[in-house]
Amino acid sequence: MLMTILFALFAVILGLLLCFGGYRFFMIMLPVWSFFGGCWAGAKAVRLIFGEGFLATTTSLTVGLIFGILLAIFSWQFYHLGIAIVAAAIGAWLGAGIMDRLGFESGIFPALVALGCAAVLGVLTLIEGWQKYFVMGLSALGGANAIVLACLLIFGRVSLEQLQKTGTGIRPVLQDSWLWLLLWLAIAIAGIVVQVRNYREYVFMRDEFVKYWS
Repeated sequence: MLMTILFALFAVILGLLLCFGGYRFFMIMLPVWSFFGGCWAGAKAVRLIFGEGFLATTTSLTVGLIFGILLAIFSWQFYHLGIAIVAAAIGAWLGAGIMDRLGFESGIFPALVALGCAAVLGVLTLIEGWQKYFVMGLSALGGANAIVLACLLIFGRVSLEQLQKTGTGIRPVLQDSWLWLLLWLAIAIAGIVVQVRNYREYVFMRDEFVKYWS
């Protein structure tokens, strides 16, 4: 129970930071997101292809760690591509979560859907002038999902064991009740509005990224 409460508290704090301050927070923490995105993508790929539990085997854990380290290093060396890679990881997370909810827990088809979503969001993030708003949208969606997921954990609607088994935070939100989905979307829209107002005239530059990490 204590682990559930601590995880829910962490999810709420992270969710609020991402949802309402995601653009700046996302850009500064890019290597960290790259590491966690790589860990998730590697472990999820093993689960989708081989049907193993998410981070439940040595193979899944090893592949996830290797992907995470490589992407973190890559995002530091190639900043703009790093942003696209993290966006791609979020796209894969969304695609895999939707497929999981539809009953496609493993196999080539859900893997291809996740890969397709990753490619689309990754490429769109690279388009000049769109990047800032895609980062706002993606961070708001991710932050809102974390907040709703924390509520589900606190109310006992989902367990940490279920999250480890599925490897996605989207399925619990979609399968429990449409009210949670509506709450997710409402929080995400509020986050986007707040971020657009706060960062309309602000553009995060690579120099700031280097300053924070030097």
